[in-house]
Amino acid sequence: MLQSRRSPSAERLVFAVLRRSSLAVLVATSALLLASCASTGAAPEQSAGSGGGVTLEHPSIDGLSIDFDAQPKNIVMDCYAYSSLHEYGVEPVALFGYECDNPFVMGDADISNIEVVGTDGEIDVEKLAKLRPDAIIGQGTADGWNWFDEDVNAQITRVAPFVPLPSSETIEGRIADTREIADFFGGDVASEAIVQSDEDLEQAKQAFSDAITDKNLNLMLTSPAKEMLYTGVGFAQAELLEELGATIVGADAPKTGNPWGQVAWEDASTYPADILLVEGYSEDFSFSSELWDALPAVQADQLGAWSSKGAMTASTYAAWLNDVAALVSSSTKVS
Repeated sequence: MLQSRRSPSAERLVFAVLRRSSLAVLVATSALLLASCASTGAAPEQSAGSGGGVTLEHPSIDGLSIDFDAQPKNIVMDCYAYSSLHEYGVEPVALFGYECDNPFVMGDADISNIEVVGTDGEIDVEKLAKLRPDAIIGQGTADGWNWFDEDVNAQITRVAPFVPLPSSETIEGRIADTREIADFFGGDVASEAIVQSDEDLEQAKQAFSDAITDKNLNLMLTSPAKEMLYTGVGFAQAELLEELGATIVGADAPKTGNPWGQVAWEDASTYPADILLVEGYSEDFSFSSELWDALPAVQADQLGAWSSKGAMTASTYAAWLNDVAALVSSSTKVS
């Protein structure tokens, strides 16, 4: 097995959002964007080449064209990709990567009968090669997977072209661009379920907006660790909540590199948060430290979940927004 020197928790790799808009513009624009994708099933640009070849023009990485000798069918995915693509009917021949056993990330995706060629930051390139995949899809760049070293990525991209998941600037953009990737790989992007999920997302946005109005609550998107408290100011998920009326607090991201804000534990109480959204939070959440336990939101048990990765679908974000709306409705000012 080849092992990466990095991990998601170490690097906190996500894509920061730079664009803001008013709630009215957001709702109208995102509805049109997602409905257009669902109703037309528009695929990313494909061009016929000699021998039936096709080309994927990547929807969010400018200038990235990925050529295939024929329409790709056998696909290996990381689990983040499968969590986003399975509801369109795009199925992998094998999986690898982080959080494959995390229900919060994977949702209802069933991986019990899918071969696994790598776990966490490791992959068995020999097993991968024997599968003769037509494509490998996962979080990363044109050069390969985010958590593999350069030499590992060089090996896997000799096996098959690597298709990065979309890294658009907004949640709506990522959902729509992921849908284009699904369409290219033969997914059904115009089913009744997908159309319904777009409607559910718009209703969930309104539900959250209604819940947060006049509540005067501050939300912090966090990932607590032993060494410090990481905060998600500027993440796409935080921007979405802000555009719907929330006040997001936390340390700003560094100007370069790692996009997570970094807060020393002795400074954590200086950010007045009434609700803490914890990455991957569930009933099994067990993080504890003296300064974390002393935070007003922790003492009030005003904790909820969020994810910087995971399924980039309308249905996932509709469910998440509804959960956060319910948390907001039941929370009080404590900071």
